[in-house]
Amino acid sequence: MMKLFNMRRRLTNPPSGLIAGLDIGSSKVSCAIARLGSSGVPEITGFGHQASRGLRNGAIVDMEALTTSVAAAVHTAEEMADETISEVFVCISPAITTSHPVGIEAAVSGHPIDEADVRKMVSQACQGLEQPGQHVIHAIPVSYEVDGSRGIRDPRGMFGDRLGANIYIITANSGPLRNFAACIERCHLEVAGFIVSGYASGLATLVDDELELGVTLIDMGAGCTSISVFYDGKLHHTDYVNVGGAHITGDVARGFSTPMIHAERLKTLYGSAMLSSNNEREKILVPQIGEDENHKGSQITRVELYRVIRPRVEETFELVRERLKECDVDKVAGKRLVLTGGASQLSGILDMANLILDKQGRLGKPVKISNLTQNSRMPEFASTMGLILYGQNEYKRLGMSQTRATKEPLLFFERIGGWLRENL
Repeated sequence: MMKLFNMRRRLTNPPSGLIAGLDIGSSKVSCAIARLGSSGVPEITGFGHQASRGLRNGAIVDMEALTTSVAAAVHTAEEMADETISEVFVCISPAITTSHPVGIEAAVSGHPIDEADVRKMVSQACQGLEQPGQHVIHAIPVSYEVDGSRGIRDPRGMFGDRLGANIYIITANSGPLRNFAACIERCHLEVAGFIVSGYASGLATLVDDELELGVTLIDMGAGCTSISVFYDGKLHHTDYVNVGGAHITGDVARGFSTPMIHAERLKTLYGSAMLSSNNEREKILVPQIGEDENHKGSQITRVELYRVIRPRVEETFELVRERLKECDVDKVAGKRLVLTGGASQLSGILDMANLILDKQGRLGKPVKISNLTQNSRMPEFASTMGLILYGQNEYKRLGMSQTRATKEPLLFFERIGGWLRENL
């Protein structure tokens, strides 16, 4: 009988020092396997990816098709690593999550504030939100206050009568999570933990100064575009818009009556969000739907392709701008912008983002993992590499807590969000 995913499952030490991450997206499934090196930096030993089938808007629509894609990606990574994995950290789309900023306060008089006080507050905040059918994915203490003194980053060791905390909690419906767990168990794996995709991408692509000073990370996937705001070393906000790279491809396919596979090729090789005057008249051959290979197809110019692509790109960033205004986090995010994800590689898209969002941006690639192959260091695999870093910190926290306490594996509620206090 299938074991349903249990958010209170016990996390054990990684077998053979291995950490595995599985990113299940709308266009691709990718798996990375890493070993913790002597330097403490994870080293990729196995990597595989496969076209995704059976997923739409972050939810499973065809279990059998998705299981096949997951199994193929995992098998490729295991063959490259010459290892067999038993559990994986899994990315989920923000489209199936809900965010909850929570304020909580408790009496702590009589002793210096310790780890137990902090964990108790996080647990209490989570319990108030973990209703039937809901699971807590992340619980991130954003800031603390002691006796009304605000802006405290770490209250441990301090004295006071009242300890307060602002905690950013992300929950997800249990139905989609159970479906993902069932799919992964069909591949003879267990879920070590779920992580929101934009958050994982931030772990892999953002440098320390960006995390501290404030940055908006936009992860441009195929099905949707994730928005994550980091400030003061912590994740402050996540959101998404239901527009992604696949929508641009669809516009090209419909606009020029060409198959989706050729539309993707046109977008990748010739498409641009900002047109250069020196190539706008260049002719491009476009195969037509239903015609055989011997037919020459039709010809278009780059400017015609640009006129189809640009409106969708503009729409994407205008929607992102509105979401940032609605949540009132744009001020803490500052002017810094990082684009990542597969669709971020479209020519001219960074210039378009800077213009519409009034920010200064760069393209984000995985930078905190060694031994990356040419494929795995691309922006579309940022969230996959972020899963490895998330897993590393979870296992690290597990080891620290075992030394500090009873040598027993940590329950999920005891682990949740804790590494952020220590590492971000």
